[in-house]
Amino acid sequence: MSIMTSKIPTIWKKSIIRPIPKNSNPNEPKDFRPISLLCPTSKILERIISNKLTSFLETNNYLPTCQHGFRKNHSVITQLLETYNDYTLAIENKKCVDVIFFDLAKAFDTVPHDRLLKKLYHLGITGTLLNWIKDYLLNRTFTVLVESKNSNEYPITSGVPQGSILGPILFISYISDIIDFCKTDKVTPKLFADDLKAYTCFDFLNKNHYSPLQTFIQTFSKYCEINGLKIAVSKCSSFHIGTKNPFHQYSLQNINIPTIPPNEPIRDLGIYFTSNLKWDSHIKITTNKATRIYYTLIRSLKTNNTQFLITLFKIYVLPILEFGSPIINPYLNKDINALENVQHKFLKIIYLRSGKHNNSPILPNYKELLELFKLESLSHRRLKSNLILFHNIISGKINLKHDNTYSILPTTTRGNPHNLFIPFCSSTIRKNSFFIDIPNIYKKLPIELQKSSIELFPKLLNNINLNNILSKSNSTLLSPDLIQNFLI
Repeated sequence: MSIMTSKIPTIWKKSIIRPIPKNSNPNEPKDFRPISLLCPTSKILERIISNKLTSFLETNNYLPTCQHGFRKNHSVITQLLETYNDYTLAIENKKCVDVIFFDLAKAFDTVPHDRLLKKLYHLGITGTLLNWIKDYLLNRTFTVLVESKNSNEYPITSGVPQGSILGPILFISYISDIIDFCKTDKVTPKLFADDLKAYTCFDFLNKNHYSPLQTFIQTFSKYCEINGLKIAVSKCSSFHIGTKNPFHQYSLQNINIPTIPPNEPIRDLGIYFTSNLKWDSHIKITTNKATRIYYTLIRSLKTNNTQFLITLFKIYVLPILEFGSPIINPYLNKDINALENVQHKFLKIIYLRSGKHNNSPILPNYKELLELFKLESLSHRRLKSNLILFHNIISGKINLKHDNTYSILPTTTRGNPHNLFIPFCSSTIRKNSFFIDIPNIYKKLPIELQKSSIELFPKLLNNINLNNILSKSNSTLLSPDLIQNFLI
């Protein structure tokens, strides 16, 4: 009835705003993110509308390929994989990279309703659906909830509801024209919802290297002015990669964009990058955070139930240690060991707490602890997840831009469906990046495994010895009986 009449019940338009801190020490209203608590019934219908709208936009290719936010088979990982691939390729070619990170002030809250509706109309959203979305956006109200106390009710005059199902797809529809408007030669933009960065790769001898990126900055500023979006210049950053990078000073609206000093990390979608593209800072920050969390768990819980503690470790600690693994793909022993040490120390603590050591004065080593608690090393888990991700990419489930980093050679046999060619790389950083390192390992996998479906691949991968794979190609690791068991 709501869709047929293009009307939303008034109760569905009421939002309770719960301010969520953006950082660990919020002091001002701008340090909070306004998340809307909405009517659950409204969300059911929103989900239906959102699915239809998303399908329409994807089918007609109305969303830019560089937009990785709120889209199926896209994520921060897919966006960062494309970005880091471009960075390492530049280093391989002895080039530098300049990156500008833009910050839009309250982007979701400042979208003008009339302009959003006009853009939806030009995208082909018309009739009953457009009228329903119009009624969904207009005449909304909100109250703010802080410590069980509600404020007075106020009208919402702009923006899409944060915390809603429909809000994100409406927002990325609104900025779907941003790439065409700001298109600049030699500049690559990347989006994750409202997070935008743009970068250019250049020869350090080129004295005019900054011109394309500065042009993009000015064009983007004009786009925001036209579309009612505000850039927080003080929160934007310029980031410079390459040992010979001249560190040009970029400006926005006649204000210098803050520059990240050499080797100081910048956080991009949860990953800490430095200008030398090494992972010391990221791994230090990650391991410190993971250690604090598991120590808090150990101190707070007096239980000796090791299985319960391991379950909590998997829920609260492992996601921190493993986030962004395809991008980081650590290859230095010190980095690998730093990550493994977090899990090793945790297992030693719960082993001692369990009382198992009473039967033996010798503390088991890391490998023995892993076997005792039926766990895998983090490096083994990373390798498996990276191979699964690459299998999804090469099978077409995930579509990533990789500038032909690897290529599939034609074959006259019916054996290997993925006859991969991976170019030689001279730089260590490039050689150990995802699109070079993982294809080199993937092509050593048994032919039966490479030919398996997306659903079957992870199951079969669990039943091969990856240590053997890393040392040599072994096409007999998977028996026909084992494959048949998984197919049943």
